[in-house]
Amino acid sequence: MTEQILLRNQMKITDGRLEPFSDAVRNAIEFVETHGPQLMVQAYIDEWNLRAVSFQLYRNSADVLRHWDMSDPYIQAVSEHCTVEKLEVYGSPNEQVLTGLARFLDDGRALIIRPLAGFTRF
Repeated sequence: MTEQILLRNQMKITDGRLEPFSDAVRNAIEFVETHGPQLMVQAYIDEWNLRAVSFQLYRNSADVLRHWDMSDPYIQAVSEHCTVEKLEVYGSPNEQVLTGLARFLDDGRALIIRPLAGFTRF
């Protein structure tokens, strides 16, 4: 079974913050495309309802932790303009990742969905 972790992050954009939110997301993705460990990052936006969703695919939990460490300023910049509504974690994150997700797990915004079967073809 794979060690891959797929994150789906659903965000509510703060009223009046659509443009700075979009700019912060673009800056963050530009940074991780060059420096980050992710295999894939995609962000989608519903401007009418002020919602955004991002998907991030990691090789393993160590890559999630490395991303959080190196990208914290970018994560904070995005977070200034939104709130996380739901965070779905597909895979088997290690204890350190679970600790990093604790506030989302504790308040019910995060869900861990364990692998059943599958493959990746790149």
